[in-house]
Amino acid sequence: MTLYLPVISASLLVLLTACGGGGGDSSPSPQPVEQTSSQLAQICAIENPYIADATAKTTVGTVADEKKWIKAYMDERYFWYRDIPKLNADDVRYNVTTNGALNVVRSVANYFYDSVTPLKTVTGMAVDKFSFFTDTASWNGFVGSTDLGYGLMVKSSSTSGVRVITVSYVYPGSPAMSSGLQRGDQIISIDGALAADSSAQASALFAEGLSPTRVASHTFVFSRAGVTLSKTLLASVVSLQQAEYKVLTTSGGKLGYLLFNSHVPGAENILVQAMTTFKQQGVNDLVVDLRYNSGGYLTIANALAFSVAGSARAQGQTFEMARFSDKRSAENYAMKFSSLGLGNQVYPSLNLAKIYVLVTGSTCSASESFINGLRGVNVQVELIGATTCGKPYGFYPQDNCGLTYAGMELEGVNAKGEGGFSDGMAPQCAANDDLNHPLGDPAEGMLSVALKRIQGLTCTQATGLAIGATSLSGMSLRDHSEVVRPMWQNNKFLQ
Repeated sequence: MTLYLPVISASLLVLLTACGGGGGDSSPSPQPVEQTSSQLAQICAIENPYIADATAKTTVGTVADEKKWIKAYMDERYFWYRDIPKLNADDVRYNVTTNGALNVVRSVANYFYDSVTPLKTVTGMAVDKFSFFTDTASWNGFVGSTDLGYGLMVKSSSTSGVRVITVSYVYPGSPAMSSGLQRGDQIISIDGALAADSSAQASALFAEGLSPTRVASHTFVFSRAGVTLSKTLLASVVSLQQAEYKVLTTSGGKLGYLLFNSHVPGAENILVQAMTTFKQQGVNDLVVDLRYNSGGYLTIANALAFSVAGSARAQGQTFEMARFSDKRSAENYAMKFSSLGLGNQVYPSLNLAKIYVLVTGSTCSASESFINGLRGVNVQVELIGATTCGKPYGFYPQDNCGLTYAGMELEGVNAKGEGGFSDGMAPQCAANDDLNHPLGDPAEGMLSVALKRIQGLTCTQATGLAIGATSLSGMSLRDHSEVVRPMWQNNKFLQ
C-alpha cells in the first residue's frame, strides 16, 4: 500500500513555557538536555500499523515518542532548519483519532509536513514541495523498481473542465503490454466508475483501480482512435524495466535514442548495454528521453553523465557539489564524476560535446542533476519539451517505525557553481508530449523536433510554430498534463 499524505497548511501554535522563580533561589533552572534522533529512533507507538516494516529493532513507546524523533531529525538534518515552524506537539492535529482510535500515521504525517519551511520561490512556489513521508515497504518497492499495478504509466489532463486519463507508457514485458495496451489509450472507466465522474464514490472506485492497494482484478474500458476496448487487468507486483534504447540512421550518421524512466538500480544493466551499443556503433548524436524520469539515485545520474561526457572532459571534475545547512557545512562534499554506477558497473565513454534531452514537468531531481552536471563540464545540453520540475535538493532516506521520512537535506550545484533551479529548467525548444505516437518513433512530437534540430533546423522550423506562440508559451512552456504518481517519487537520493 502506497502511503502518501499531502502537505497541508496549518495555523502554527507556539508553545511558550515559563519558568517561575520562588523560594529566593535566583539561579537559572537547568535546561533539559535535548535527545538526538539516534537516541529517539525506533521508539514506536503500539498503534502504528507499520512497525513490522521497520529497518531496525523497535521498542514500545507512544505517538509522542515518534513526534520527538521527527523534531530531532528535522532539527539535525533539514536544510531549512532555521525556518521550521514552532509546533505544539500536543495539539489535536498531531493526535488524530479515527473512529475513536488513535491514527498514528495521520498524526505523525501532519506533524512532519507542518514542520517544513513556509518559504516561497521568486515565482511564489513553495521552496520545499519535495520533503515527503511514506511507508517503508512502498519506499523499498520503488527503489527496487517494483510496483503494485499493471506496468503502465498514465497522464492526467483536463479537456473543457473534464478529467482525461491517458496511457502514456507501457512497460516492456508487463501485464499491461501482454494485454495489448498502447500509449495513447484513454481510460473511460474502471469497474464502472467513469474517469469524468467527480463524485466521491466514483472517484474512490476509479482511484483504487488505477492505483491499486491490493492484488485484485479490475475491469477497464478504453477508447483507442474512437474504438471502445474492454479489458480485465490483474493488479499484482510488477517488475518495471526502466530503460529502452535504439539506434537510428539519419542523414548525418547514427543517432542513439535512450529512454530512461527512473534512476533506480534495476535500470543500470540496460543503461550500460545502451551506452556500450552506442559506442560500438559509433553514434555521433544522442537523444536522452527523460520526459517521465522523476529522479532516483544520484550515483546513477553521475555515471550516465560520465558516459556521455567521456573521461577527457569529466575525469577528476565535480559532477555535483553537495551543500548542507550551515550547521552541517563540514559535511559539504564534491561528488566527482565516476564511470562506476551504483552496483559498480563500468559505464563506457562516448565523449560527446553536445546532446539533446527530452523533458517535461515530470523531469525531476536526479534527471536535472544529470543535465546540470554535464553543463558544468561544458557539454552542451539542449532541452526540448517543457520546463522541468525544479528540484536541486536531495536527501538520505530515514526509516523510523516502518515509515520512511525524507526531509530535504542538501542542495546541489555543478562544477561552475550553477544550480538554484527551483522554478525548473526552461527548454531551448518548446514541444508537447505527443501521446499519438510510440516513444522512440521518429514521428513522435518531441523526438521529431530533436531530429530536425540535429539536421540544422531552428527551433521555430523544427516545431512548425513561432517560439512565442501562445499555444506553447515560448521558452517557459509548462506541461499542463501530469504523470499520475505520488509526489514523493520526484526526488534524488544518496546512498
